[in-house]
Amino acid sequence: MLGDTAVAVNPEDERYRHLIGSKVKLPLTDREIPILADQMVDREFGTGAVKITPAHDPNDFEVGKRHSLPEIDVMTDDGRMNTNAGRVCGHGALRGAKENRRRLEDARTARENR
Repeated sequence: MLGDTAVAVNPEDERYRHLIGSKVKLPLTDREIPILADQMVDREFGTGAVKITPAHDPNDFEVGKRHSLPEIDVMTDDGRMNTNAGRVCGHGALRGAKENRRRLEDARTARENR
């Protein structure tokens, strides 16, 4: 999630058409990422909205090229989270994922208790 640079929807999907071109806040970061239209998205699969992580996934890499998205690498060559990973910088991948899961759960609990 920390390397996500966009959310993609199918341009023919009426559910999301009004959101194309807007931005959403990426959880656990201070970044906003665009909602873009791309034919790669199967509107019948899941929610019909797909997070795009060009530095991590070959299909996402192709979407990133088409839309000039940045590639954000969040890991070092030895499997540790780098400075792009924010608060989990220096953690191993598993420990970083567990910490991020905890932070997301804490944020959900705080939202529910408002």
